[in-house]
Amino acid sequence: MKKINYTLAVLFIIIVHFAAAQNIGDLDGIYYQAVALDDETREMVGVDMESKPLFNREIGVRFTITKGLDGSVQWEETHVTTTDKYGLFTLIIGKGSVTSSAYDRLLDIPWIDADQFLRIEISTKNNGNYKLVSNQRFMSVPYAFYTDDIADDAIRTEKILNETILTEDIADDAITTEKILNETIITEDIADGAITTEKILNETIISEDIADGAVRTEEILDETILTKDIANDAITTEKILNEEIVAEDIHTGAVTSDEILDETIQNVDIADKTINLETKVSHILPVKNGGTGMDASGIANGQILVGDETNSDFQLTNIKAGTGIEITNTAGGIEIASPPVGVDSDGSFTIPVGSNGVITKNKAWYSPNSLKISSSPDKPIVMGDIFLASADSDLKGCILSTYLQSIDGGGKANVQVIIFNPQSIDVQLAPTMTFKFLLVK
Repeated sequence: MKKINYTLAVLFIIIVHFAAAQNIGDLDGIYYQAVALDDETREMVGVDMESKPLFNREIGVRFTITKGLDGSVQWEETHVTTTDKYGLFTLIIGKGSVTSSAYDRLLDIPWIDADQFLRIEISTKNNGNYKLVSNQRFMSVPYAFYTDDIADDAIRTEKILNETILTEDIADDAITTEKILNETIITEDIADGAITTEKILNETIISEDIADGAVRTEEILDETILTKDIANDAITTEKILNEEIVAEDIHTGAVTSDEILDETIQNVDIADKTINLETKVSHILPVKNGGTGMDASGIANGQILVGDETNSDFQLTNIKAGTGIEITNTAGGIEIASPPVGVDSDGSFTIPVGSNGVITKNKAWYSPNSLKISSSPDKPIVMGDIFLASADSDLKGCILSTYLQSIDGGGKANVQVIIFNPQSIDVQLAPTMTFKFLLVK
């Protein structure tokens, strides 16, 4: 949101007689009244509020009267004053601390030239740092300062009786009401029985009565309408029912969701099924919310969440292989298997059995000594390993056993396979059988 800082003052300059008695020699000041406005921008939801009244603040004010715009300085003075609760302050030009002057008195300035400009500067913190508020020409010459221009016993405003000036007496192009500056008409100037603001009934001022360029609702600053200004039974924010404001009621450029401050939307404000975890969740999803608690790029193959009964936290870890078990971790898979014996491609080999497959009664058949099983460097066969064997044919009551005989220097183990016939008759087996082995470490 764009921020623009200003130091502003709403000016109400009134050139009046500053004297109890209306004597020309006593006229030595120009009455000045204004509202001091803050020069800092307040950031709020949807809009930056600017220029709020500086209430109860000590400020510095510098007046400079120049001949022409930015011409030679005829008079310059400074004031220190404190604003009231509305930011309003009142000063008299000519009563400050003079810092530069071409004349001894304000009265001595050649007002008859009518080319004076008034430059006004404000120091909102009264620290000597002044900011320009305005630099405008005096639109009417302060005639009250002219001794020679007013004849003795001339008619003064206090001598003009009510209604003695008629419409016929007002020259064309004379001063009209729209030319009268704000607050130059005070209570004493309002005749008895005249219309005052408290006498205007509700709705008696309608749209047709509001002049072009008049203050509109969107120009009313924040907090300028107070509770006491709201009529009884008027609509207040707590009386607006839920969902009474629809999309059509929201002005273009009004507050949007990206301008809503953190935590102003609570869980109760979110409709059911609004959040889609597949598309809405970013960053790391904690374990307590069903995630892993870490970035996916930091999870190794085969890691899973494992709980610990002594610790409420879950930990990422790998499955560990026990004795005689191999675990292979791949992307998206974990394979648990017993290691095969390195005999050939399928861990088996085929040999002839007995004499044409006959095992005589109470006799045993022994496999040839050339039956060797290969080992690998990372899984060497050692004495004490257990070999289990199976045959691909019916043993017909015979007993199959296997054991490790020896390991030679070439990394191969001699394995003995025995088929024993405990029966009292000869048994005819398949003359050629395939044996498969399992190594258990």
